[in-house]
Amino acid sequence: MNVPAQSFAGCCAKLYELPIVEYLLGQSFHPGGANLTRKLASAALIAPDSCVLDVACGNGNSARRLAADFGANVTGCDYSAHNIALAAVAARRDGLQTRTRFVQCNAENLPFAAASFDVVICECSLCLFDNLDVALDQMRRVLKPGGRIGISDFYLQAPVPENLDNLLGQVLCVASAPSKEAYRDALLRSGFEFVRIRDVNWTLTDMIERIRGRLYRLATMTEMAVAEFPDGWGDPAPVLKELETFIASGGAGYLMATASKARWNPFTRRSKASRR
Repeated sequence: MNVPAQSFAGCCAKLYELPIVEYLLGQSFHPGGANLTRKLASAALIAPDSCVLDVACGNGNSARRLAADFGANVTGCDYSAHNIALAAVAARRDGLQTRTRFVQCNAENLPFAAASFDVVICECSLCLFDNLDVALDQMRRVLKPGGRIGISDFYLQAPVPENLDNLLGQVLCVASAPSKEAYRDALLRSGFEFVRIRDVNWTLTDMIERIRGRLYRLATMTEMAVAEFPDGWGDPAPVLKELETFIASGGAGYLMATASKARWNPFTRRSKASRR
């Protein structure tokens, strides 16, 4: 299928295909890993047989976890054909092919019918989309009335230091992140209600320490194929230190957000109050 151009997200999708990125970030590709995925799933009320859409699913790790641990029926979608192929192979390997499917698409033009899903989740990817409002409008469209959205992502509360405004900063999702208030406003603009946002900054400490440990392992090995860094990364160690300092100062953080789609459409139906 032809996927429309998606400049910034497309660039990042290619970066996430690199072996070095999976090695440093882990299979989940996001802070908090499987632990945060479970918390997000519980907060979004994913239950057995829930129809779930995992937007920007990467290699399908979270989709498989939701199917295996929660009994959900999960559709994963991602901009990268490479990731979609990996996700499908892993699902068959784990015996989850009947509860999962994977589709290559642009998050700003989801190829799914309206009101198709009970829950939409998007982990550490929303900040990378070229148009936040369009992506959220698409997610709301495919949700059933009363359906829920669950998001985990970086947020910024201060200008990004120059040392983080680079390729590695993009991979870590911090270079382009909105503010916490911008996420809330965007969800409300798209028609979501009952928006709840919580800080989960513990995930960033874990992520930085994990990456730092794996960089040390790379430095002590004589040969490792995944150690090929792309052009523009430079030395990751000072970038991690800068990120750690920036987070400690309150300049950046990590959030988990949930919200619901209204059970009635205010643009086509009158509220109960207006009918009285």
